[in-house]
Amino acid sequence: MQSESWSNGLPPYPPSLTPDQMSLIASALLDMQRALNHQTILIAQLQDELAEMRRHNDWYHAQFAQMFRVLARDVRELRATLICSLLEEGPITADRLMTLLRQTPNDEQAQKIGSGAAGRQTN
Repeated sequence: MQSESWSNGLPPYPPSLTPDQMSLIASALLDMQRALNHQTILIAQLQDELAEMRRHNDWYHAQFAQMFRVLARDVRELRATLICSLLEEGPITADRLMTLLRQTPNDEQAQKIGSGAAGRQTN
């Protein structure tokens, strides 16, 4: 339902504003614009920081992958050296050779503990 004051189909005009009210509205609008501009700048800075963090993350990921490849290669070389030195000492069984190829540092420590060799000093 339309109000009786809407004789021409348009809502009635608000009462005219005083210059002080207009000044307050203009000031509030300017403050909002400044706040929006400030927030836009902060968002842009956060986006830049995020992009920088992603670049660092990619770099660290690549470095870690390279270090892991080098470590794996070194472990293979150390195992090969160990096997070669055992072969020079004398005959070695295929089972012992397979055990050495599959052995990890944790397995070796567990074997020492199991045999009582860990923590014992030899003279």
